[in-house]
Amino acid sequence: MTSNNTLSPPTLQRGIHFPTSRYPAIPLVRPLAVFGKSFDVELSSGLTLSPDTVLRASLGKSLQTFLREEGLLQPIKQLRYGLLGQHQLSSTTKANIRAAMGPVGDKVVAVLNGDPIPEDLDSMSDWSTLAMTWGSTSPDSALDVVVKSFVELDQFNAEVSACTATHGREAGEQMFQTRFGQLLPAWRELCPDLRIDCCLRLESSLHVVAELEAMPRGVETQEAVSLVAGFLDPEAKPLGHWLRQVAETVKCGNNKELADLLARRNILHHEGRLITHDTLKGWSAMKPGSLMSLQGCQALLKVVPDEEATQRLLCRFALARFLAFLCEFLRSCVSTGAPTWPDAQRVIRERYTQISVARQQAGGQIRQTQ
Repeated sequence: MTSNNTLSPPTLQRGIHFPTSRYPAIPLVRPLAVFGKSFDVELSSGLTLSPDTVLRASLGKSLQTFLREEGLLQPIKQLRYGLLGQHQLSSTTKANIRAAMGPVGDKVVAVLNGDPIPEDLDSMSDWSTLAMTWGSTSPDSALDVVVKSFVELDQFNAEVSACTATHGREAGEQMFQTRFGQLLPAWRELCPDLRIDCCLRLESSLHVVAELEAMPRGVETQEAVSLVAGFLDPEAKPLGHWLRQVAETVKCGNNKELADLLARRNILHHEGRLITHDTLKGWSAMKPGSLMSLQGCQALLKVVPDEEATQRLLCRFALARFLAFLCEFLRSCVSTGAPTWPDAQRVIRERYTQISVARQQAGGQIRQTQ
């Protein structure tokens, strides 16, 4: 069911490393090529990827940058200093930390004042810490849905750990299988040499994608059913499919026509350069050194006249990048030779389809994904 580090509840003392991961990076069989050889795949719990990893994969920005943009980085730094005893925090600083930490603010400040660490803080994962510091809980926000889904998975991980500690490994495995089914045989059938620990992180990530795709979309509901599967069609890489959607939105037949339209509008990106046909081909092919950035996406979307369509395509860009990351993560975790990109996309697409079907059969709940 699990690797050795799958069910290790973190402690607040270890959690002071937030917003960096409390766990060491996953040792890959081979480094990531498209996302960069220095890209570390880190964890929030033994079941989930860390917020920093997910943000860098989907948007190309670190959790530290995200917190800075949200005005939350300074309180987190001050919390770390206070817990380490490096600074004597003023009452004003503690008030700022209390406000930033949301529902657990009072408990955190009590710890800073010398109280024992309560259990609910002691077991808080990085996603839970992010949710508490961020505080946003809108069901209409894609980012909120992602955070909430990862928090629930981390909480489940802790519950399985507690069950295992109290009732034994077999009881913990049964609890895990009740929720996820026989996921390891399912992954083994699709990709026999994929490492077990990577199966778990891919599985949890795809469940979060399923939650994201289930968000209400009004008139888009029918289209949204096949959105993820469409991005994973081996005919093109995920960002290639996304660029095709952009071209269709502005009534261009291909990337050449899209590049011509961008040139006519004088839309520029990095260092004031035009987004040429060669640029679009590189972004579409996702070759090493040609990964499309958020800045490139935002520049490109200036050609879209409709604000609603622009926001939809921006969300889909993040989704396509994350799916591409999962494909490359899979390719980097196979003990034998790396699968081709089309084969990796087929594996991810097939497993996602299995999860989606099981979800529909369970009335929208993530259960029994055998």
